[in-house]
Amino acid sequence: MDRISQLSRRGAVAVCITLSACAAAGPSGAASYPPPNGAYGAFLAAHYADARNDPDAAAKYYGLALQAAPGNQTMIGQGFLAAVQAGGAQAQDQAQDLAPQLSGNALALMLLGNQAALNGDYEKAGTIYAGLPQDELVGLIKPLLVGWSRFGQGNTQAALKGLQPYFNTGAFAPVYVLNAAMIADAGHDTNDAAQYYGAVSNGQPNLRLAQILASWQARQGQAALAAQELDSLVQAHPDLQMALPGLQARIAEPVVASPVQGLAEAYLTLAGSLNQPAATFLRTVFLRYALQLRPDLTAARLLLADTLAASDNPSATPTPVQMQNALASLAPVTPDDALFAPAALQQANLLSALGRPADAVAMLDKLIAMSPQDPGLLANAGDMLRAANEMQAAIPYYSKAIVAIGSPPPPAAWSLFFDRGICEDSVNDWAAAEPDMLEAQALGPNQPYVLNYIGYSWALHGEKLDQAHALLERAVALDPNDGAVIDSLGFVNLKQGHTQTALGLLTQAVQLDPDDAEVNGHLGDAFWQAGQKLQAAYQWQRALSLGPDAKLAAELKAKLQQNFPPVS
Repeated sequence: MDRISQLSRRGAVAVCITLSACAAAGPSGAASYPPPNGAYGAFLAAHYADARNDPDAAAKYYGLALQAAPGNQTMIGQGFLAAVQAGGAQAQDQAQDLAPQLSGNALALMLLGNQAALNGDYEKAGTIYAGLPQDELVGLIKPLLVGWSRFGQGNTQAALKGLQPYFNTGAFAPVYVLNAAMIADAGHDTNDAAQYYGAVSNGQPNLRLAQILASWQARQGQAALAAQELDSLVQAHPDLQMALPGLQARIAEPVVASPVQGLAEAYLTLAGSLNQPAATFLRTVFLRYALQLRPDLTAARLLLADTLAASDNPSATPTPVQMQNALASLAPVTPDDALFAPAALQQANLLSALGRPADAVAMLDKLIAMSPQDPGLLANAGDMLRAANEMQAAIPYYSKAIVAIGSPPPPAAWSLFFDRGICEDSVNDWAAAEPDMLEAQALGPNQPYVLNYIGYSWALHGEKLDQAHALLERAVALDPNDGAVIDSLGFVNLKQGHTQTALGLLTQAVQLDPDDAEVNGHLGDAFWQAGQKLQAAYQWQRALSLGPDAKLAAELKAKLQQNFPPVS
């Protein structure tokens, strides 16, 4: 059986953004909500938007509800929570309007402190932050916010002294040391900065920490150490290779140059530590706060897009609304940004998942123009076109990727030849596909899907049946529970006239893949060849009921009409 693997070489960019955080289908389209009818109708519409994970729409409807019932404390609280998750300017204004009405709410206090800092009133910001509750979560970020607000008041030493008691307090301790280093660095306290940066470990390189340490080293005249920091990052996260030129070009720029930027780093750090699916809400809010304070903090945008699209939760399926919101969070990243490349790759993957392959490949083409010999980018474009069934358009991208990897190709390149072969075969060019498939087999001799594709294709063309049989026996040995592979072995046995063996194998394949139209159709063929005509008719009809493609449907109908003509 022909099985096309839709495995993506590069999913949503999942890179480590902060100390403990490791950082993406359906058609796009605007969500539809019930029309509001006074406070109650707008409240229901807001709840519906909440259920659809659409905080922008929820904030809008809570705003309408509050216009009709301005004193409703429940709607004030829920409207604030929706607004702080949303990304639009109107939602941010709404959150700032509602925050003063939520006495004692920690998130509201943080927002008010942020606004005071943005207005340059660090004394007021510090007072607000100091009033935050000392609970398990808020207590983690409170010292950082207080520390940066003290730095904003011009008291670097007080800021550092306030953080020192937290340097040996559990898993979050390295974050306090790093923030102390950045405060000392921004305050031109070179001695303390050197001490604190030296105490920060980057054993598992991540994007933001590598940027911070490389910047410090470069500004201290340690160019080799700075370059090594970025090289280690790329070795640990190869997807960031495309960002390396931009990171190198800005390596000597201070990462944090103001107290507001420091506050943004504090929120980013905590958001990166909240890497459990249950913490998605708080992670989103803290990333929104980071971007409110520093809109050019692209590391936060990358992490926010991953969070909105649930890229770090394999069990979650993001809705089109969530993916559109993730796209919107990345839209402000410009080509002159050091992290434009990973942001653009993230956008391309989201566009592809939204069923917009032309837009996705156009985005990738921008990156390919910047890195024309990057085989991963070329292959990713091919994958997107192949997933959209645009096989002919995908072939040139795979061909360029194959040239880019050089000769002789490494073993890992088997997938490039395999994927190009699938595309060539799909446009009825088996003469081109066969050598690609054989090259894929030579590079990856134990890949069951390659063996399956070659063996099934030979059987389908009625050639090299003995060789096909041998390849498919190997494929089944490698993957004995895959219905598609067992189906192919049954099909070649049928072609060889081994009817009873074929029946047993194809029955097993149907048990493993009961809803596969092609597998059921093959079992019908085996029943027919065995002389069991009623069973054949049933199996062909079942295959038709399973939504086969147009070609297979036509073949099944022809078999039924030819062998079981209607009685006139």
